[in-house]
Order: sequence, then C-alpha cells, then structure tokens
Amino acid sequence: MKIILKFIENSYMHKISVAEIADRVEFSESHFMRYFKENMGTSFVDYLRDYRLTMAARLLLVSDETILSIAVEVGFENLSYFN
Repeated sequence: MKIILKFIENSYMHKISVAEIADRVEFSESHFMRYFKENMGTSFVDYLRDYRLTMAARLLLVSDETILSIAVEVGFENLSYFN
C-alpha cells in the first residue's frame, strides 16, 4: 500500500489509469482493485477523486488561481466533473 499511496501523492495531478498503477505493483487490474478496496475501504477511483478534491480545497484557500486552473492543476480534465 505504501507504494500505491506514494504514487498517488506524487502523480495525482496526472491522468492515472488502473492499468498503470496495477502494473506498477505487479497486480492484475482486478486483483489491484480488490486489494485496494479491502485495504482502504473505498475504490481506487473514489480514493483518487477524493484525494484530488482535498488538494483542490487546499489550493482554493491559499491561491489566487481560478477555479478552472486549480481543477486542471489537481488532475480534473473536465470542470463540470470537478464541480
């Protein structure tokens, strides 16, 4: 889990696919998804979204950047999905 969480911490602002992260820890995609949910209590996709939202909230408090800029900076490709 440390490898996975560190990868998310360092790469959350980029597009991360399940295949990419599963390959990094040498799991199949289905095994990775099951492993992540069992250990974190949430799906990988939900965890990544929540992590990005947390980082966006921090930036919204301390930055003069626009909401769109912050959304893109933390890895949301679509402003309506961020909203």
